[in-house]
Amino acid sequence: MRLILLTLLFTAPLSAQVNPASGSTSPAGGFYMPAMPAPIVPPGSAAQPAAAPGTAPTAAPASLLAPQPVKPGPSQPIRYEEGKVSLSGLVLMPTAYRGRGKNAIGLGLDFNAAYYIGRLYGKNSFDWTVEKKNYLDRVGLWLLSADSKMQVQTEGKWRPAMAAGVQGIFMFRDAPQPPINGTFNLTVKATGKKTDTYANAYLVLTKRPHPKVILNAGYSDGDMPKVIYSLSEFLSKGAINRSNNRSETADVQIPTGMLFGGLMWLPKKDSPIGLEVMIPQGAPQSPRLYNLHLGTLLKLNFEISYLTFKGGWDLMGMFQFRYNYLPK
Repeated sequence: MRLILLTLLFTAPLSAQVNPASGSTSPAGGFYMPAMPAPIVPPGSAAQPAAAPGTAPTAAPASLLAPQPVKPGPSQPIRYEEGKVSLSGLVLMPTAYRGRGKNAIGLGLDFNAAYYIGRLYGKNSFDWTVEKKNYLDRVGLWLLSADSKMQVQTEGKWRPAMAAGVQGIFMFRDAPQPPINGTFNLTVKATGKKTDTYANAYLVLTKRPHPKVILNAGYSDGDMPKVIYSLSEFLSKGAINRSNNRSETADVQIPTGMLFGGLMWLPKKDSPIGLEVMIPQGAPQSPRLYNLHLGTLLKLNFEISYLTFKGGWDLMGMFQFRYNYLPK
């Protein structure tokens, strides 16, 4: 009898019973199997159905794959074809370019030689002068300068090129200025000093509105206005004091600030024609110097200079040569 009961116990199938209190299933014999908890879905989100076996997963929305718009940055430097002539200066004053028009941030170094030969023609309206017209008078003024600059901004589609630099000038004369014959046997002697040294610093902007047109503007602070006063005997200390009814030995204050600007036209790549203007600020007799570069027209480095001041003007001839050392 006992053998029959043991046989039935081990061979009978297990039947599952549900425990209503715990919500779990328990097999016969008192063993319980816990139920798997339901997945937790965050509020406000829909559960994504699982992909069927053998099917490709759902692609992400196109709005997530589209590239985000890039914020526009500064324009790229403009590139121009470089010629054989230097575009780092007009006549006496610099441009923001380096060398033959290189539009890139970096250092530049030029050497410039200018020689004012003499006055071609001039007029004055001073009541204390005997001669109201002057012509073919010797000026004999040499200007040897070194110009070092740092281009700090390249030229873009709308922005100009910008450079800052310094100039060192050695001036000497090979002929004294002519004296001025005044009324009542008055003779005003111009300065007889043969040599002098000057220096100035500057900031300059340059822009090409057209590949063949260059505009230039800047400000300098230093001794450059003194160069302008050396070009005419009517701008000497004695003449200025005489024009203002002061003692000829009175001091004359020459300012240091000066505006300069100009333009350059390139009818051909290596044939620039330029106009430069230099205007000292708050200067006695209000002088202005205009240098017209005509070298390519006359096949020489020859310029015409027009000096105007309160009470007169002079038209002068000059030679000029600019040598670019950096960049090569």
